[in-house]
Amino acid sequence: MNTTLTELHLKHNQLGEDGGQAIVSALSVNTTLTVLDLGGNELGEDGGRAIASALSVNTTLTKLDLGDNQLGEDGEQAIASALSVNTTLTELHL
Repeated sequence: MNTTLTELHLKHNQLGEDGGQAIVSALSVNTTLTVLDLGGNELGEDGGRAIASALSVNTTLTKLDLGDNQLGEDGEQAIASALSVNTTLTELHL
């Protein structure tokens, strides 16, 4: 696992749901990343729910861009719920 990377910008890389879930798996255990830009990657509702799960346990991320990802109502609601336990995120772009 990388222990020095603090920012990751992957905007408009067509990650899709599978790619997004792979990034989210890493985010769940990452302890150094503070900025993550996943805008425009078509993550979908499943990606939104996966991100919510990671946000529930991640303690370092402060800025997250998820704009233009078609997260759907379920994905966005899951993220909103995760924010009730996340104490580090200060900026979120949907």
